[in-house]
This record gives sequence, C-alpha cells and structure tokens, in this order.
Amino acid sequence: MLSIFCLLLVLAENSFSQTQQTESVFLKTHTVNEIKEDLQILKRHLETVQAGLYTYTSKAKMDEVFDEIEASINQPISSIEFYRKLIPLLQYIKNGHTNIMPHLAYEETINNSFTLFPFDVYFDKDSLYVLKNNSANNIIKEGSVIKSINGEDASSIFKELVMKSSRDGDNNTFPEMVATLQFNKLYCKLKGVYPTYQVAFIAPNGERIDITVKGLTLKEIGVNKLNRYQDNGKWWGETNAPVLKLKIDNDVAIMEIKTFSIYYARRVNQKFKKFFDKAFKKIEEENIKHLIIDLRYNGGGDEMPTIELLSHLLDKPFTFYKDMYTITNKIPDAELYDQSKFAMNFWYPLLKLKKNGNVYRVKGIPGMKEVGPSKSVYKEKVYVVTNGLSFSATGEFTSFLKNADRAMFIGEEVGGNTNQNVSGTTVMLTLPNSKVRARIPMELFKLNVSHERTNHGVIPDYYVRPSIIDKLTGKDLEMAFTLNMIKKINE
Repeated sequence: MLSIFCLLLVLAENSFSQTQQTESVFLKTHTVNEIKEDLQILKRHLETVQAGLYTYTSKAKMDEVFDEIEASINQPISSIEFYRKLIPLLQYIKNGHTNIMPHLAYEETINNSFTLFPFDVYFDKDSLYVLKNNSANNIIKEGSVIKSINGEDASSIFKELVMKSSRDGDNNTFPEMVATLQFNKLYCKLKGVYPTYQVAFIAPNGERIDITVKGLTLKEIGVNKLNRYQDNGKWWGETNAPVLKLKIDNDVAIMEIKTFSIYYARRVNQKFKKFFDKAFKKIEEENIKHLIIDLRYNGGGDEMPTIELLSHLLDKPFTFYKDMYTITNKIPDAELYDQSKFAMNFWYPLLKLKKNGNVYRVKGIPGMKEVGPSKSVYKEKVYVVTNGLSFSATGEFTSFLKNADRAMFIGEEVGGNTNQNVSGTTVMLTLPNSKVRARIPMELFKLNVSHERTNHGVIPDYYVRPSIIDKLTGKDLEMAFTLNMIKKINE
C-alpha cells in the first residue's frame, strides 16, 4: 500500500506572480513563537500517540533532535520552510506509516498548478536515468543519465530524497521506491518548484546535453505520457483490474496479489478467502510442484487475508501476533485531528481498548487467536517475489513465512520490518499555526516470530533488481530469474 516534499521560494523569475505568492496561504510567514508552539505540539502528540516512537532511537536522542530544530527557529518562516525543518525527524522515527506532510493547500497546488520536473526517473548503479520523457522537448532519449538539476548533482538529489523519506527501521528499498515513483513531487516539496529546470544529461550515445527544460503541471505531464507511451499514469487502485490473479503453466502456478486490503478487493468484487480456497484447490487438483507468489508493489492491507493465505501454506496451527497494543486510549487536542473528538475519544476506546499495565490492548484482533491449517495445504516448493514496496501487512506475511522456513525469496529487501509493525488505526494531526500535517499510527503489532532484530525487512535469498535496460525493454527480471531457477530444478 502502501506510503510519501517542496516549495518555491523564488521571486521575480518565478512563473507565479508576486500577487499569487502573497495570497498563497503556505507562503504566509509565522512568528517564531507560533512555529515553536507547533513544534512542541508535534513532539507531545508523537510521544502520546505513536506507540513505537522510540523503537529505533532513544528518547534522549529524539529530544536532542527536537532541541536542535527549535534552536534553528530564530526568525519568522513560512509553513513550507517549517516543513523542511521537520522532515529530518523521519530519519529518527523510522516508521513507514508515520509521515510529515506540508500544508494541504501546498499539496493541492502540486496536483493542480505547480510546474514540475517532467521526467519519470530510475536509479541504477549510482546514476539517475530518464525512464520516460514527459517533457515538451522530445530530444531527450530514454536511458539518458541525468547528471544535474539546477546545478546540483542529480544522484545526490535522489539520495537526499531517499534519506528524508519514511521507512521502517534501516530499510532503504521502500524510500528508494517512493523517491522513484514520486520524484517530481518530492523534489518540489524539498527543493522548490520552477518554471524551467536547468538539466545536464548524458545521452545513451555518450553525448552531453545541457538544456533548459520547461516545467509542466501534472495534467500536462499526464497528456504527454499518454501520447508518447500510451501510459495513462493510473495505478491499479484507480482501475477495475482484479487484485488477485492465478496463472498455471505446466507444473508452475503464479499467484499475483496486488494488495491485502479487503476494501480494494471488494471494489473489484473479489474476496480473499474465496479466492485462496478456490486457487489452492485447483493447485492441488493439477498437482502443481512450484508456486510463485508475486508480492511486488503490494503495500499491505488487512491482517486477515495474510492469515488466510498462511493457513494454505503452513500445516500446523499458528498464532500470527505475539502482542498488540496502543499507548493511549485518547488523543490529546482531538480537534487538531481529521477524526472527530467524539469518534476517537469515545467510540474507539469503548469498542477496542482495554487497559493492561501501561498500555491499552486492542480487543477482537484475529491475529491474536490460534489458526489451524486450511483444508487445502500446499506442501510443495514456494517462491516469493518482493521489492521495496512489499510493505506493511506484506512485510508481516513475508516475515512469518520466512520464520517458518516455508519459502524462497527473490527480488529486493521487503519494505516492512520483520519483528513489528506500527500501523493500524492512523490519525492525521494538523498543526494549528503552520498547518503542517503529521500522519501518526496508533497501534503496535508484535509478530510471533524469532527473527534476530536487524531493523530490516526480509532479505531475499536471491537479490534481483532490474537494471535501467530491463526497465526500458520491459523485461520482468525477477520473474524471469524465478522461472529459470525452477527450470533448472526440474532438469
């Protein structure tokens, strides 16, 4: 699911008039006291609501980081400038479900009128490449290396966007995926937005090209992408495509699971239990010897579908979670959140929470109950294909399967942590003065596994990542590798 920073502080050369800038709420400056008040509110709410705040960074170090940010606030600044001061916090929180976002009006302007860097990019072997040229200038060829943007080394820019993005623990594959897919938006949030971009390229033939590229709105980028690549830019959640697929070829079955979200499955009239029961029955009837489960780009969802899938792969009873709790049964200053005070501070604790020592345990969670094997349990070879966007509930599923030594993993490190997941009920805090927002998950899930704590997701048995050539030619490298490995096993 899966989840992802910049304003222009240019003046006369900006494509937006001075009047428009003055009227933009996210350009309004706030006093030192207002900004410091917002900072302390954010700190208090993270400490009160985020159940895993100190999982990777001690409270002492977190306090030190907040103190450094506060000391840097010594003059009036705009909302977007404050946002940029806060973003380094993500490097210490290290939770992929926790994020800091700019003023909602800024996000809306990105989507509607800001002129963005008009290329899809791909990072490979320490270079940033043009994957798709969505600009008005068609002389730039796909596969060109982007050497610099506005005079700054492009590779360094990409690494900075990765560093300042959310992730679980010390994982890098998840933020790298996010920085790849959201490069122009993240560049805008962290670096600024410009009417034109000075870009240096190295063409595939080795020629250096230094040109001025006109920035385009997302709508204009979308039109060019559709005309040039027949790509409408939509992700699967915006279509009616099935989220669950099964393909059988000889003695190999490929099960593609785009999400574990019950909501998205229902949108396309699919049900996980029904699909898994039918699929594994068919796999059993056809005596399939190799099952590939494709979880690339699966950003997670609900725990029940992952448990149902595990029940078809494990032949002994299991309990998914070791523990699950929140650190509060009420959110402070509930009026600052998108949920109403009544809903969060009455219905939520009434229906879900029970005090147990210093925490509140969540009642009625399927993962805390023992589950037995399904009628059809697959006992042959299992291969799981993953990448950095295999996240959240997908991280939990892969961790549990890895712990049971039940599959071979191919691809990239899973984006989700192997030991715990702080997610579940998630609230959106809007700071009262700057209107900078923070997404804060409330529930901590401890997986019933025995992995050594490494602060990483499941590491693949075979690391396979497409090169820029693979991406440009459309080669599915991970799947080709897996099928070739099965072929060798069968020989």
